[in-house]
Amino acid sequence: MANEPEKTKIPSQIIFENLKELLRAKNTAHESMFKFHWKKMWPFSLIWPQVDYERIVRLMSEIRKNAIIQKNLVLQAKNVTKEFEKEFLDAVPAYLDALDVSCQKLSAAAQWKQDMLLKRIHKDVKFRRDVSEYNRILKEYEEAQGNLVRAGAFVQVGWGKVVQAKSNV
Repeated sequence: MANEPEKTKIPSQIIFENLKELLRAKNTAHESMFKFHWKKMWPFSLIWPQVDYERIVRLMSEIRKNAIIQKNLVLQAKNVTKEFEKEFLDAVPAYLDALDVSCQKLSAAAQWKQDMLLKRIHKDVKFRRDVSEYNRILKEYEEAQGNLVRAGAFVQVGWGKVVQAKSNV
């Protein structure tokens, strides 16, 4: 009985659930880098390890690989979908491209932070560091996030039509 809902899923539902998981993973990495948390405050930062930037870089790489897999799944799904799924499936590749770019930019920010940590450990960092490169990376990430949100709006519109058509059936 537990597998019964799985049999009735249309390709769009599977793709939408996969997109939610990819976005959830990316958002978790974003929050661990940029959101305020008490463990980042002194003296707690001396006790708890800080953000694992290398892990974020690896996670972004995995998400990018999964985005490519999802694009292939969308191409396969377009051959067997119903008419009401077309708009959703047409919007997904652009969304996956925007997710890919956003992951690249977040990965670049995490790599910059990791490089700074390694330099600090080896005493290669001066007290006045040049953060213009990091600011540029953050601006690019902000732009990529904006593009991701805009592409996500088209996916949401298409998904709304799928849900509406599915409830009418």
